[in-house]
Amino acid sequence: MSGAGVPRRVLSFDSNPPYTLPLRFFLSAPLFVLLACALLFWQGDAAMVSRWSPYTLAITHLLVLGCISMTMLGALMQMLPVVAGISLPAVLRIGPLVHAGLCGGSLLLAAAFSWQQPWLFIAAGLLLLATLLLFVGACTIGLWQQPDSGAAEVVAAIRQSLAALLVTITLGALLASAFVWPAVIGLPLQLLTDLHALWGLLGWVGLLVMGIAWQVVPMFMVTEPYPLKARSRVSTALFLLLCAVSMSSTLSGAGQSFHQLALALLVLGYGGFAALTLYLLARRKRPSADTTTLYWRTAMGFLLLAGLLALLLQLPTGVLPFALPVYATELAIGVLLLTGVALCAINGMLYKIVPFLTWYHLQETRALGNSVPNVNQIIPSQHGRWQYYLHGCAVLLLLAACYAPALLCRPAAALMALSSLALCANLLTAVRLYRRLRRAVGA
Repeated sequence: MSGAGVPRRVLSFDSNPPYTLPLRFFLSAPLFVLLACALLFWQGDAAMVSRWSPYTLAITHLLVLGCISMTMLGALMQMLPVVAGISLPAVLRIGPLVHAGLCGGSLLLAAAFSWQQPWLFIAAGLLLLATLLLFVGACTIGLWQQPDSGAAEVVAAIRQSLAALLVTITLGALLASAFVWPAVIGLPLQLLTDLHALWGLLGWVGLLVMGIAWQVVPMFMVTEPYPLKARSRVSTALFLLLCAVSMSSTLSGAGQSFHQLALALLVLGYGGFAALTLYLLARRKRPSADTTTLYWRTAMGFLLLAGLLALLLQLPTGVLPFALPVYATELAIGVLLLTGVALCAINGMLYKIVPFLTWYHLQETRALGNSVPNVNQIIPSQHGRWQYYLHGCAVLLLLAACYAPALLCRPAAALMALSSLALCANLLTAVRLYRRLRRAVGA
């Protein structure tokens, strides 16, 4: 492979932030999944009958902001100093503020959608805007630094994902304004919503997952490095395609054909990333798959399935021998991207990051000597595997619930909640071990 000769980077653990900084983000994320599941269970199929349902929007933002973005912000605070040698300014003060603001803003926005109160939209919008701009501003200052050798492709993808986050924030602020002042602001709400979802899921989340994959898949899953051409070109090409899709979304005639082509190329680009990742994982140097590897294989498989459904929806009527229910299939694509791709990738990484951070910070406690357990012993592998099976079944049940919501949405919500509780319990196992061993030596 063209990337086989690329040397593995030496990570800068001297710049590691304190244990509690990323952990507060990682431990909060499953709780927001529980809230989303509780809301889905309470509302039942009413939360799945329309993309404009207030409860659908509340559940979506609990997942995207409260869980997915929560984990990603914590991961960036952890990874940028270690992987790229980039220090975020005043991170020990900014980190708790960002965490508190994201928690409060996510809850306020879910309440605003559920109760349709303008003052809640204003409060949620102001808090989220201040929080996310504070984080992006800190990252922008940090990313002016020259990254360590070998981290340029990772940093490039992170920069592009943060730019996509800014676009997502701007579109979200416009949509929130329309909820507060519907008679004043005449905005094309459906178009803005589509672009908001596109930049949020494929831009902010998709490009960041890709950038993280360049580093963590070879490091944690012991694969060959991604080919250099993929690392240096793919995320940039996808960012430009996102721009092309957005700018051509209002065109007609030949412009509409260009829009459909750009959208198809965007889907194929992410499908190519998924296929390449699966290829590397199939050739990994360890014969047995741990929980992280299982999760990433599943995430890439769901990404391919989401792309296939998106391409099928693009086909003219009559090409297929059967008719796809459009709304249910669009909902299924959203379920796949949120719970099947993003949550699978996040869950898988948490089973590597949290045990490793626990082990590393315990190793720094010299009084513990040789009593620190191995990284693979901090969270028992069978516990992680059972949680993986629960999550996989919950995603499949949610996928089926898109087509039979009255029958399956509540069982799917209950199973996803059980999976989130299991993840939370597994992560707390590592935290309890850390605290117990530190107390034992009076640290």
